[in-house]
Amino acid sequence: MTVAANRPRRILVATDFSAPAGAAVARAGQLARAHGAALTALHVLPEELGSDLAEHVRNRLRSHVMEFIGETPASIALRRGPVAPEVAAEAAGIGADMVVVGAHGGDWLADLFLGSTAENVVRTVPVPVLLVRNPAASDYRTVILAVDTSTASADAARFGGALTPEAEHILVHACIVVGETLMRIYGATEEQIDQLRRTSTAAARAGIARLSETLARPPAAVIITEGHPPTRLVELCTAQGADLVVTGTGARSPASYALLGSVAQHVMRQATADVLVVPVREG
Repeated sequence: MTVAANRPRRILVATDFSAPAGAAVARAGQLARAHGAALTALHVLPEELGSDLAEHVRNRLRSHVMEFIGETPASIALRRGPVAPEVAAEAAGIGADMVVVGAHGGDWLADLFLGSTAENVVRTVPVPVLLVRNPAASDYRTVILAVDTSTASADAARFGGALTPEAEHILVHACIVVGETLMRIYGATEEQIDQLRRTSTAAARAGIARLSETLARPPAAVIITEGHPPTRLVELCTAQGADLVVTGTGARSPASYALLGSVAQHVMRQATADVLVVPVREG
């Protein structure tokens, strides 16, 4: 199963009432308005918190949401327990096709997106997860769509493109040239290694060109670059002034180092832009 490349119809935003979580609520509201999507705001209560405080928290959640999205219609939900599983359960329960969270909120949001819990959320929730780092001052303007030549990354790029139809899209493919290190060990000349690079890049360019034709709108630019994919992607986000980077996860390309999986984890931790991680399910 793959994630559909459609605009979201139901968005879930999780908040802990912190300022970064407020930015996530604001971005979720902006996206809900842009796409006519239903919006639900979730707060997860600690298990040890007394049930008598639930109504107080519910009222606080309602005020918090209104502060950041104004009159945009939104449902609110409370859950109790470990945060990541409860976010996943709420997303499944309401049929959300995208989850939005802040990058550095209170303790639970920090835990959610640092380390194994983040990977667990992306792995178990079969919908895109948007990690918001920056205030939602405007629509996304410059979006990097990170791709390899796999179906998985094409799905991620299409979803990212549909989510941000008015943005400038930059298609980025970064790869390590297979065989270069071995050629050096066996004494290949720089000319021979350059030829391998040219051949590899030409093959990648043809694949990326075919992928770009499947997008709803042609990208403004296509960048094919060599180097360690996670590092190059973060560098290009900065160089291009991107305010959103989209990457898939859960698949590998047999032809090159896939711009997926561990790359998503690295980008979530290192990029200064917002990050949309689009998980892929096989079968």
